Amino acid sequence: MSANTLKSVRGEPPAVGKFAGVSTADIISSTHTEELVIALCGPIGSPLHDVGEAIRQTLLSSFGYLNCTYLRLSTFIAEHAQTAGVAIPPAGEYARLVGMIDAGNKLREKYGNAILTELAINQIRFDRERHKADGKEPGYTARRVVHIIDSIKNEDELALLRLVYRDMLYVVGVYAPLPTREANLKDLGLSTPQIYSLIDRDSGEESKAGQTVGNTFPNCDFFLRTGDGTDSELHRRVERFLHLILGSQVITPTYAETAMYAAAMASANSACLSRQVGATVTDGKGNILSIGWNDVPSVGGGLYSGGVHDHRCYNIAGGKCFNDTEKDWLAQEMIDALSEVIEPSKLARAKEILRNASKLKGLIEFSRAIHAEMHAILNAGKTAGDRLPGGKLFVTTYPCHSCARHIVAAGIAEVFYIEPYRKSLAIKLHGDAISEHEADQGKVRILAFDGVAPSRYLTLFRVPQNSRKRDGKLITIPLKESSPRIKKSMEALPALEGLVVQSLREKQLLSERGTEHEQPPTAPDTTQPEL
Repeated sequence: MSANTLKSVRGEPPAVGKFAGVSTADIISSTHTEELVIALCGPIGSPLHDVGEAIRQTLLSSFGYLNCTYLRLSTFIAEHAQTAGVAIPPAGEYARLVGMIDAGNKLREKYGNAILTELAINQIRFDRERHKADGKEPGYTARRVVHIIDSIKNEDELALLRLVYRDMLYVVGVYAPLPTREANLKDLGLSTPQIYSLIDRDSGEESKAGQTVGNTFPNCDFFLRTGDGTDSELHRRVERFLHLILGSQVITPTYAETAMYAAAMASANSACLSRQVGATVTDGKGNILSIGWNDVPSVGGGLYSGGVHDHRCYNIAGGKCFNDTEKDWLAQEMIDALSEVIEPSKLARAKEILRNASKLKGLIEFSRAIHAEMHAILNAGKTAGDRLPGGKLFVTTYPCHSCARHIVAAGIAEVFYIEPYRKSLAIKLHGDAISEHEADQGKVRILAFDGVAPSRYLTLFRVPQNSRKRDGKLITIPLKESSPRIKKSMEALPALEGLVVQSLREKQLLSERGTEHEQPPTAPDTTQPEL
């Protein structure tokens, strides 16, 4: 960067004229920051702290990052629980965790669902303001620092972080199989009923202000499935993620990342009124055989794909969901059958309760659409049926019990998914043939996807033409000089963070100096287990 560029950005007069010899692109580029915001998300009992610490250590030791602020949202819950009218029990781990969840819910109800990330954003802003006040550089300088947020539990928390930090933000989804999470929670002295009560509340509460990890997790940028791996394996995978976002190595997609990207792209074909799902079938080596999506079948084979004669649900009968209509009729038939034992004045309320019961709401038998998994398997069967046995299926949503039996019958060996589907009866009905345990080689294994999310596939793997070589040779970048591949300007950040701070002041959660912490923590506090 030229001297004039630096002088212009810092408010100093350039050598000749205000912008003499400086291109507009250089001026804008000089506002780019190397700061990173990395948020963690994962179901309770997953090793979020281990992943956060691995990211922190790697950035500080290998990539030359100068500082790390490690922000635990549970700290803000504990600090503000009293303002929400919740007392967190000082003793008993289960009681403490329940108290923390209750306090977090009350804080969201009182101040908005994103209140915890508002407090985290204020802390990040304070750290930057404190650096500015040191007087080393006028204005906001591009600093090589990382802010780790551990951990987001609600969709609105993630939405606010993305609104403020945009391309500076990366969200890492940390997942551990249920037996591992159960063992981790048992180490805290919790009983099995207590563990499953916490897991149920954590994954998706009925309240919008509750912990909705099940809905938040699928929106992560990178998924890291942990299990019985070693510490070195964890660090290796964290390093791959950091090399990708900092552009410090040539890294290409795994076959799993490519297959899941294809599944996500296939889902865009669906016009289903409920949800768009995509699937990819590969052979045992990961070579793609077919794709599929959920939609209404068409005469002659295949699915409707638009046009005058498109008879999908959105385009007939006023755009109604036939599955919902059938469930309404089923609820009414059940109420009619019980009308002799239910008081007439309570019939309407009884139908409302029945219609909202989770089992009835979860019925999928009346849908007109073929599911993405079935569509992909049918397509593969047409062109490569002999390669299906021992193959893999990548699907954006956990398979339902109806698809599960077709998956088993097709000879698929492994299934990988992103979005959980809590109402699936796949394991309950087909536990003899299906398992969620990675080590269970004798069954069809359904496993959480691991790798770059489809939404980040192109931004992290596609690079500008000829950007990898100079004079016919690979360009090598020292790790400590690498910078985020997706650039972010500092210009808008102070204003956006300032809006969050103003909101906190109006809620009377901040003093005029704008923070309640003089020194942000630089490493995770491991003295108290996280939610």
